[in-house]
Amino acid sequence: MSKEKKSKNKGKEKIEAAKRKEEISKQIETVLKENKPKDVRSLVKIIEEKYETPEEEILSVIREREINQNITLQEPIPVSTELPKKPREYFIKNNYYTKEFWTSIGVIALVLIFVLVDVDEGFFFYLRYAVVSFFMLILTGWSLTSAIFPEINDELRFLERVATATGLSILVLILDGVFLNYTFHFTPLSIGLSLIIITLVCMIVTFILRIKLARDGFIFKRKQKKITTEMKEEKLD
Repeated sequence: MSKEKKSKNKGKEKIEAAKRKEEISKQIETVLKENKPKDVRSLVKIIEEKYETPEEEILSVIREREINQNITLQEPIPVSTELPKKPREYFIKNNYYTKEFWTSIGVIALVLIFVLVDVDEGFFFYLRYAVVSFFMLILTGWSLTSAIFPEINDELRFLERVATATGLSILVLILDGVFLNYTFHFTPLSIGLSLIIITLVCMIVTFILRIKLARDGFIFKRKQKKITTEMKEEKLD
């Protein structure tokens, strides 16, 4: 009898747990429809305040629903990522592209200064290595990635963009080093200037593609061949 009672109790616990999960799932759906939270943290906070549901239970249900593909968690897209249609909006308007552009220009300016001015010690010595490392390992590939994927959307998330930028930066650095080794002298000045030129070219290409994409809605469009059909009349004998 004791074994039967234990099995019955376990069965009841499973049923209650399933009902509890279903109840929390309904809470999640309700909050998503009514409040439209921007991230998981906001979602959990609203459910806690509204239904007094423990955080651990909410997160476990969210994870389970994500595994079962009932809910999709993704990184938030940066604010104001709408492509600018005018060049002024690209350089002046407060959006993602303006920040990206002027950040890149600022880093390039610092790299140019640190390449031309030799610093052996002190604060600027360490700052030089930090800025130049960021430029060589991230920014160069970032500009190339932006030229390949000019639009900011779900096709390439932020972390994926960073990983792609890092890989492309290393690739560009290697190819640029090989090129300089067989053409010009491989010096800090030559490698710095060449990477700056590559980055600026990619930024110009990115600017052109983004403006075109914002205005036309596409970058490359195939010309449709005009098919002419001639109606032939057949005479019946």
